[in-house]
Amino acid sequence: MIDSSQGWRLGAGLILACVVLALIVVLGRLGIEPVLEQLGHLESMVKARFWLALATFVAAFVLLAMMALPVGTLFCLTGGYLFGIWIGAGAALLGASIAAVLTLAVVRRFGGRLLRRRLARSRIEPWVKRIESDADWYVALSRIIPVAPFFVVNAAAGMSNMPAWRFALASTLGLVPITLVYAAVGNGLGSLLEARDVMGPELLLEPHIGLPLAALVVLIVSSWILKKWIADD
Repeated sequence: MIDSSQGWRLGAGLILACVVLALIVVLGRLGIEPVLEQLGHLESMVKARFWLALATFVAAFVLLAMMALPVGTLFCLTGGYLFGIWIGAGAALLGASIAAVLTLAVVRRFGGRLLRRRLARSRIEPWVKRIESDADWYVALSRIIPVAPFFVVNAAAGMSNMPAWRFALASTLGLVPITLVYAAVGNGLGSLLEARDVMGPELLLEPHIGLPLAALVVLIVSSWILKKWIADD
C-alpha cells in the first residue's frame, strides 16, 4: 500500500518535471547532466508506481488548468516524455477535458450571465459571442489551433448558452490533434537528450523527432494566421 507522503512526493515530482522539460527545450545542452539524473530518477518512480503517477498527473493537470495557469503545453510534453505518445496524450486529453467541463460548470453555477455583464468589455466577451453564433466550430477551432487561452474559452462557454454536453464533445475532439502533436514532441525529447553528443541537422531527419517538430511548426504558424483573421472578423 502507498502512503500519502509517497503520493505527494510523486505529484510534486510530476509538476517539477513540467518545469524541467520546459527548461530543457529552452536551454538545450546547458547544464544537462544534472537534469538527466533527476529525470532518470523520476522515470524510475513512474515505472514503480505507474497508476499512481498517471492519476496524479491527470489530477494535477485538472487543478492547475482550472486555476487559469497556462500548463497545457507543459503537461502534454511531460505526458509524452514520461508515459509515451498514446498514454501520455490520453492522460493529458482526459485532464484537459475534465478541467474544461468543470470550469464551464463553475462559471455557470456562480452566475455566468451576471459575470458576462460585468466583463462586457473584456477579452472574453468576443469569444462568448462567437461561441453563441457558431458554437461547435469556434470551440473545436480554438482547441485544434489555440487562438485563445484555454481558460478563456472555457469561461466564455460558461457564460454562453451552449449546452455543456456539446461543449465537452467539441472541446475534446478539437484537443485531440494538438495533444497528440505535443505528446509526440515530448516523447522525442528522450531521443534528443540521448543524442546530445551528436546534435546536428541530420537529427531532424529522424521521423520520431522531425515529424512532431514539423507538425508543431505548422500549428504555430496556423495559429498566428488565424488569430489575425479572427481579429479582423
